[in-house]
Amino acid sequence: MNSLRTILRYWLWILVVAMLLQIAFAGYGAFDASDKAAAGSLDEEAFDDSFGLHTGFAYLIILGSLVTVVLAVAARVGRQNVLYAVGIFVLLIAQMFLGWTGADLPGVFGALHPLDAVLILGATAWLAVRLREEPMAVAAPSATA
Repeated sequence: MNSLRTILRYWLWILVVAMLLQIAFAGYGAFDASDKAAAGSLDEEAFDDSFGLHTGFAYLIILGSLVTVVLAVAARVGRQNVLYAVGIFVLLIAQMFLGWTGADLPGVFGALHPLDAVLILGATAWLAVRLREEPMAVAAPSATA
């Protein structure tokens, strides 16, 4: 088996765990902001502070997704899998813009941020499973006469 392919598979599972942590960081930010609001001390700076870990970790996940694209190309996992990795990266860029503009848009657009997160998590896990189950392409034996 291609060692880069194995590295890619493990890397994808690391990203899945990172995304689960990211969800936990979002929950922390929401409940921390709620506690601050109940105490009457929630201003924009305190709100941003509550979600600081979630925001900072998001950039690491985006960089990790870019590493995924590079690994997918280097591991020669096939055009479809490379495009799938690129799709995950594009979803993460969209996620970043949804996070940046969430407060400035109507609430319905804010709902797209967690929905996109679910798509990203599912797509990343699916690609990791797909790479485990998909047989490696083998060169056809040469015909000798």
